[in-house]
Amino acid sequence: LRDPRRVWLDSVRELSRRSLSEFIKAHWSVLEPARQFVDGWCHGAICEHMQAVSAGQIRRIVINVPPGFTKSLTVNVFWPSWEWGSLCRPDLRYLFTSYDASLTVRDNRKARALMGSPLYQELYGSQFAFRRDRDEHYDNDRTGFRLATSVGGLSTGERGDRVVIDDPHKVTEAESDAVREGTLRWMTEAMATRKNDASTAFILIMQRVHERDCTGLILAKELGWDHLCLPMEYDPDHRFRSRTSIGFVDPRTTRGELLWPERCSRDELENEMKPLMRAWGGGYAESGQLQQDPRPREGGMFQKKDFYYDDS
Repeated sequence: LRDPRRVWLDSVRELSRRSLSEFIKAHWSVLEPARQFVDGWCHGAICEHMQAVSAGQIRRIVINVPPGFTKSLTVNVFWPSWEWGSLCRPDLRYLFTSYDASLTVRDNRKARALMGSPLYQELYGSQFAFRRDRDEHYDNDRTGFRLATSVGGLSTGERGDRVVIDDPHKVTEAESDAVREGTLRWMTEAMATRKNDASTAFILIMQRVHERDCTGLILAKELGWDHLCLPMEYDPDHRFRSRTSIGFVDPRTTRGELLWPERCSRDELENEMKPLMRAWGGGYAESGQLQQDPRPREGGMFQKKDFYYDDS
């Protein structure tokens, strides 16, 4: 009889090879031992599109999703670890950027902890070994590496097979034209040159913070990127509908239907998330960060120029 442990490992290995989502379920407790994994079609949609990137079906993709929906864990931590392990691609090289380097370094540490876990090592430990092992930059003996940096912080000469831009804009600075335009310039002039070759994939994953943010620029210029847009509440008249190479269609049909009710309930949305955003950003933070449909801040206010003063 076969060893039950070996039978179980073979099953996990096969399921994970076919599905990023199954890989995440198998390894979730390594990083989140106190939190149960909560599944949902929203999470599955992100995983499906990242698998399409791995398969070469998608080379450029924008993913807009509300905050707190495991986007960084999925795209920055689990997906690269899945490619190195389940897909047997430890040669892949990753560049991770965000508005703050501490966020990408945080995810580098999490990925290192995941790949160093007993389960991962039992499944994939024979495929590669770590060499240089620093929080911000580590590599393996199969020429793959992970580099964590910030917007504007990437040194000359670094290139990757996967370039991931996770929240390039700091929410509290999104209204600054100078800061925002600097980020747009960096994305179009600097990051565009960071590819290893024509097969390099670019992934931009963020919540919308302004009409002219990185997503807005890509859509306005019609640069041909796939766009996965996941608003918190379904709106059949949404200005920015998903358009992706794998034909994704939002499965919701009822106006107001929640994106991931298993993770964010109606009560939490109405009594916690929305009031918090309205407290500092009015309805504009809600429209952008939750609905992925940013509106000009002055659009819902009376302007001084709109009034006529009669001094008689």
